[in-house]
Amino acid sequence: MRRTRLVDDAVPTLKDHKVPVVELICRICDRRCAHERRLLVKTFGASVTFAEIRRRMAMGCERMQTTMGDKCGAHFPCLSDGLADGS
Repeated sequence: MRRTRLVDDAVPTLKDHKVPVVELICRICDRRCAHERRLLVKTFGASVTFAEIRRRMAMGCERMQTTMGDKCGAHFPCLSDGLADGS
């Protein structure tokens, strides 16, 4: 099977974290949302990165793409064990 894009094994994916609910919190705009992990896997696949999920969940955030880069404060509390979450 051929991969169509590069895979960085250091980036956490849904298959790396078996939490039942994936929560996204933005410390800047007080945004909170939570999704069942099984539904995220069904929608995006288990190999989707948390960085990609973050981009999709925070879509429309005016701080996501500024002239000074990504200033969005959205992050995943389930990654607080020291793994990078893309923010």
